[in-house]
Amino acid sequence: MATLAETIATERFPGAFRQILSLCCNFDSMVISYYAGAQPPVPLYQDLDELQAAITVEFYASGPYLLDPLYQACRNGCTPGAYRLMELAPEAFYRSEYYRAFYRKISISDEIGILVQDGTERWFIVSLARFARQQRFAAADSERLNAVFGMISAAIRRQWGKADAAAEGFQQADWEDRMQTFGTGVLSPREREVVQLILQGHSTPSAAAYLGIAEGTVKVHRHHAYSKLGIASQAELFSMATRHLAGAG
Repeated sequence: MATLAETIATERFPGAFRQILSLCCNFDSMVISYYAGAQPPVPLYQDLDELQAAITVEFYASGPYLLDPLYQACRNGCTPGAYRLMELAPEAFYRSEYYRAFYRKISISDEIGILVQDGTERWFIVSLARFARQQRFAAADSERLNAVFGMISAAIRRQWGKADAAAEGFQQADWEDRMQTFGTGVLSPREREVVQLILQGHSTPSAAAYLGIAEGTVKVHRHHAYSKLGIASQAELFSMATRHLAGAG
């Protein structure tokens, strides 16, 4: 712990921080990102190879982050701490659009997210992952991380915190209001409902069950919505929604 404190505000901090976390649980990769309101995440550290980084960091920030259960947990006021992905993921995660559009491409077997709040609407997420075919994280892994969460949080905030930030970014109510207006004037009420559910991480079966309509009807509404928005894929939808939330669309 003393060694970690000595590295704060230096280039040696990420390596020392990674070593401390590895004492709590085994993992293959660590990605640290900073989130301010609804703006795309800012990568602070990653230990991936070039190809993995292109998908896990760059493509993720282009839109898929909106559906990340870890990010959504922060947006929904989750208590800071360490969580295994499946503790926060929606039901039928492996059939969700987030899984299809992004998660299955990054070849990991499991993930623990350490959620650190740094003021209103500002969060750090430390993602610890195990590569494909590795054993999943156990409850004991997140428990050990939570046992030292106070130290983890303090170190992260001292290294990268934005306590003197001039703006707080989007407030929760503002974010929700912006999301509700996405597609207004272009999409029908039902098409907007379907798009909202897609952006929240619902799969076609899940959206159909939520709305009480057939899966085929959801697909028709989605097709019409994409056509009206001038897009052809989930990635383009995420990117358009990101610009809208940031006030650029």
